[in-house]
Amino acid sequence: MSLKNSLLLTALTMVLGACGNGGGGQPVVTAAAPIPNTNPTPTSIGYEELTYEFKFNGCSTGKHKLLSKKEFCDALLNDALNNNCARELRIEHYNRQCTATQPSSAGTLLPTSAARCIVSGMDLKDRTFLDNMNPFNPQRRQSMRDMFWNGRQSQAYDLLFSSNSYGRARFLVSPAQAGRSAQGEILLQQQRGDDAFSARGGMGSPLRMVVTNFTDEKEVDAVCISDKAFRVPKKDLRTVKCSFRLGGTHDRNSTVREEILTWDLVNSVQKEIFRTRRSGSIVVKLKPAANGEEERIEVETVELDIDKTFKAEAALNEGLEIRYQGRQTRADFSLQCAPASK
Repeated sequence: MSLKNSLLLTALTMVLGACGNGGGGQPVVTAAAPIPNTNPTPTSIGYEELTYEFKFNGCSTGKHKLLSKKEFCDALLNDALNNNCARELRIEHYNRQCTATQPSSAGTLLPTSAARCIVSGMDLKDRTFLDNMNPFNPQRRQSMRDMFWNGRQSQAYDLLFSSNSYGRARFLVSPAQAGRSAQGEILLQQQRGDDAFSARGGMGSPLRMVVTNFTDEKEVDAVCISDKAFRVPKKDLRTVKCSFRLGGTHDRNSTVREEILTWDLVNSVQKEIFRTRRSGSIVVKLKPAANGEEERIEVETVELDIDKTFKAEAALNEGLEIRYQGRQTRADFSLQCAPASK
C-alpha cells in the first residue's frame, strides 16, 4: 500500500473514531474507504463502496452497503431505512463525512415533523489535507433539524450557530391567514448581523437559499422541506407578477418597479429585473416542472453589495420573497414574485 493511501485510511479512521464520542453510547460503525481503480483501462468502471451500522440503546440501524457517496449520505438521513434508530449518531456521522458541495436529499420526514432543514457552511479556500483535518478550522459546518410545529402560532428555530464565520441561520414559520398559506422563511445573518439574507415562501414545497461571500470565501447553502399537508391548490402559473424595491420603505430615493412575466410552462424563462452601474444584477428564472418537482422560480442577485451573490428557489405556485440588507453599500432590497392569479 502506498504512503498516500496509508495517510488517507489513517485520516478516515480518526474521523470515524470521533463519531463514537457522541453522548450516551458507543455506536458500532463499519465503514470502508473508497476503493480506487489502481489500474484503469478504457473499459474499466471505477466505484466506491461504503458500509455502516449504528447500534444505540438496543436499537440497530442494520448493516447498509452503499455504492456511492451520495447514496451513503442519503441513507444516513433516511429514518425508515434505519428503523428510526441512532438518529443523533447518524446525523453526527453525516455532518462529518458528507462534504459534497451540493446538499443531499433531506430524507423522509418523521410523522410528526412539519419541516426539516439542512444548512451547510462551506469554505471556498483551497486548503491542504492537514488544514481540512483541523476540527477548529472546519472546511464545512453543517446542521440538520426537524421542526415540530402545530401550525397555530409563529415560531423560530435555530439551525446554524456561528458568530463570525458562516453566520447564524434560522427558520421562521407563520400560520396560514385569510388568502395566504402557511409561510416558511430561511434567515441568515452574517458579520455579526450586519448582513441579513431572507428567503420566504409557502411551506408546500422545498425552499432553498444559497449565499456566497467572495471576500470571506464562504458559502452557506440552506434547504428546507415541509410536510405535504401544507401544499395549496394549484393556480394558473402562466402569468407571474414580481414587485421590486431597492432602498428603504420610507426612502424617497428608493427604486420601485413591477414586472410581469408570461410563459408557456414548457420552456424556461429568464428576465433581468434590475442592473446597477457596477454590473450588479437581479435575475428571475422560471423553470418548467421536471423530475417529479413542480414548476420552480429562482431569483439570483449578483454583486449588489460588491462581493456577494444571493440565490433563492421555491415552487412557483407557493411564491417567493427575498430580502437583503447589506453593510458594504447599505443596499437594502426586496423582491416578491407569485402567480398573478393569486
